[in-house]
Amino acid sequence: MDIQKIRSYLKGLDAGTLQPEEEAWIIQFLENATQEELAAVFPDPEWNTLEETAVDPQKLDHVYKNITADIRPAAAQVIPMKAWWRKTWVKTAGAAAILVAGAVGFQLSRPGRQQQHEAAMAVAWKTVTTAAGQRIVIHLNDSSDIYVNGGSTVMYPETFAKNNREIKLVEGEAFLDVAQDPQRPFKVTTGNIQVDVLGTSFNVRNYADEAEVDVAVKTGRVAVNSTGRENVLLLPGRKAAFSKLSADVAHSEIRTASIDGWINNDLVFTDMKLEDVFRHLRYNYGLDFKVENQEVLDKHIRGTFHRKSKEEIIHLLSKMARFSYQINDSLVIIR
Repeated sequence: MDIQKIRSYLKGLDAGTLQPEEEAWIIQFLENATQEELAAVFPDPEWNTLEETAVDPQKLDHVYKNITADIRPAAAQVIPMKAWWRKTWVKTAGAAAILVAGAVGFQLSRPGRQQQHEAAMAVAWKTVTTAAGQRIVIHLNDSSDIYVNGGSTVMYPETFAKNNREIKLVEGEAFLDVAQDPQRPFKVTTGNIQVDVLGTSFNVRNYADEAEVDVAVKTGRVAVNSTGRENVLLLPGRKAAFSKLSADVAHSEIRTASIDGWINNDLVFTDMKLEDVFRHLRYNYGLDFKVENQEVLDKHIRGTFHRKSKEEIIHLLSKMARFSYQINDSLVIIR
């Protein structure tokens, strides 16, 4: 459970800044949250010291009806309601929960918010998060596949809409092999960037600690739209790096075999600073680096590592950049 994400969504819910699918996600969390999960989200001393007691169900029903009054029955069937406000462990000072419910009702009362909320609730979204060093494959119901790298968060619907297909790369890296369906274009959004495709395979990389969002195409072609920039059309073997700090877009050629190489531990570093190489290894292998000799971070690495273990890669890098090292489980000390 990502507590920081949940708290961020609750704040966004109150401020009215969430996207429809994010609204649906946080409401679904509240519907299904256990006592332990809510206690982790709201660890206030006042909450923890109160005795458990029943809450007046009429009062909570009155608050909760603001959420459900206008939601269509079909939407309710998609996301089962477990009536969290009726659970016996809700506390009298469940003011936190009551305030959340009130905030949801307030958001739905704003002009235009109800229609957006209905659209989000009509489709159940899933959120998948991987730890550093963990990789998974998501098989979508349209026969498309998402290969998710470590340290990533992806949101996708259980069932796509009739006229479009959309997923979100909240953070991290994903390679997508998209099934062709001209009647339902496929869209990937990450940050303020949107990638539109019909049927192709491409890679998107957007880690929070990196200064760029990278999009690279292996097959087919994609159109990339970004706020404040002209549309970019990418063909196979082309990569575009979008700066997060400016409107700059850097174009380059890239070997198609290397675009999804990370899926099988085939890593290609083309004149990459060692600092950036270490970042790639952190997400791909779950390694942490303690660098005592900061000068080595500016050294540039060129090389291909074909299905090497983390120990083999660190050993080869130490020869190329001339540093000594020590590996303690997942911690690599660079001297």
